[in-house]
Amino acid sequence: MAALPVTIALKKIKCRIETDEVGSDEPYVLITAVDLTNPVLPNAEVTLYGPWGDFDEGESRTTQPLQPGVNPSDFPFLVWRRNAWGPSGSAKAIPNPANAIILVSMMEHDDGKPSAARELVKAAVVGALAASAGMTRAQRVSKLKTDIHGALGIPTGAPNFDDRVGTTVEVALSANLLDVAAGPKTKTITIRGDGGKYDLTLVVTKG
Repeated sequence: MAALPVTIALKKIKCRIETDEVGSDEPYVLITAVDLTNPVLPNAEVTLYGPWGDFDEGESRTTQPLQPGVNPSDFPFLVWRRNAWGPSGSAKAIPNPANAIILVSMMEHDDGKPSAARELVKAAVVGALAASAGMTRAQRVSKLKTDIHGALGIPTGAPNFDDRVGTTVEVALSANLLDVAAGPKTKTITIRGDGGKYDLTLVVTKG
């Protein structure tokens, strides 16, 4: 059976341990999606979720599913379940999981600008893909992680800079995870860093 078009989005975030920052955490998440179907000219996009405010140990937050006829821009106080795949913004099939790269990065929000961090990561991703043309998939993933980590270290506000929570994590895709004919499937990853520990759950849905 041919692969179905899918969307991939952040569904839930759970705080296991708060970071070492003063006061409650204010995390935000960046998901980088790369389509390597054309390895010479790969498509890439970076999707921002959050920030969430007043996040304490043991608490969970879920993203808000997009509703037909509702403009997310009219409700900026909600964190919407925006599709991070495909990079074109629409659902897209992934016949070969090796041709898709999904990377998750997390930040602790202080005085920085999450939207500016997203732009920095997008620029780093474009540069990393250009510089890694001809490399193996593993080498390209390593290059992407390194350059995203560097981009997120650039201050986007002062005096209290946003902090990286751990390092960027790849979400391993499989044919089983992408087979959503019978309904959505989820995958949870754990990010540790800055003294904190968070579980992030992504959902794969038929497009």
